Amino acid sequence: MVVLIEEKYGLVLDDTTFRVGEAKPGVYKVCLGPLEDQLNVLESSVDELFDILTPTTSYKMAQPNREGATNTAGFITMLMIGLMFGILAIAIVLLLYGIGLGGA
Repeated sequence: MVVLIEEKYGLVLDDTTFRVGEAKPGVYKVCLGPLEDQLNVLESSVDELFDILTPTTSYKMAQPNREGATNTAGFITMLMIGLMFGILAIAIVLLLYGIGLGGA
């Protein structure tokens, strides 16, 4: 990274070599260290999201022995949705039968 010391005279300081010099127009030096650190954090988050697609794994920040919690939660959710639709279908059939629209 280059630190601008004096804009009028074009003096800059190179923080890697600690040299003072003249700035060249159109030439920029960028330190990518902080950007690489953020990319590593983002990459680990993406890896965790892909690992969670397997229902037998757990989150990195989860309590120990929580493997398969997503699988169990998905099963219970689908069981409840199935029961609700089943009860709704039976209620509709009974309602239609009660008002005389079901059967001969």
